[in-house]
Amino acid sequence: MSEGEQRKQWNSTYTSKPNFFGAEPSDLAFRAVDIFRKNGCRKVLELGCGQGRDTCLFAKEGFQVIALDYSESGICQMRERTKEMCLDGNVECVCQDLRAGIPLPDGSVDAVYSHMLLTMELWEKDIQFILDECRRVLRPGGLNLYSVRNDHDPHFGKGPHKGEDMWQNPIGFVVHYFSEDKIKRLSRGYDIVHVREFDDPSPPFTKKLYEVLLRKP
Repeated sequence: MSEGEQRKQWNSTYTSKPNFFGAEPSDLAFRAVDIFRKNGCRKVLELGCGQGRDTCLFAKEGFQVIALDYSESGICQMRERTKEMCLDGNVECVCQDLRAGIPLPDGSVDAVYSHMLLTMELWEKDIQFILDECRRVLRPGGLNLYSVRNDHDPHFGKGPHKGEDMWQNPIGFVVHYFSEDKIKRLSRGYDIVHVREFDDPSPPFTKKLYEVLLRKP
């Protein structure tokens, strides 16, 4: 499946299912709030924000959020959602393909957050570029918290193989799976704070993920 087809599939999915991953924020987002608060983070960049379920939590908790996604339908839905909840003053929505970079200046955010973005159909060189861009826009001491599907996941190695550690799942999305070694290899230039495994029960099936917390020196 080409990059354009994956984007069309996300647009179509978000249009037909307004709460594709559920209406409530993810467990990772609640953990992120605690981590970011304890570390004095105020300005958060969220990558792959989708329909905004985690974005709205961050805004409600008082963070200033810049939310990026390459799905126009997801961004449009999130703009409407933040307006309805009177949170639009705390959220800047940007439609952007991260393979083209992050449109922010160096050292301009306190934290970067992404839930399952890097586990999409991205080649390792693209993931390395995105993580390098995250480090660039973080202030010194800033945090990068992300989650990815891991190699203990029940769908790892199943379905059509799409190259590297990528397989197409039963609903048509291509998923990139991560080992701990891959996470360490891609964390160049960061200090690794922790790598933790957790289960994510969001529809349409439970996933095995790693929670990765990196710090910019």
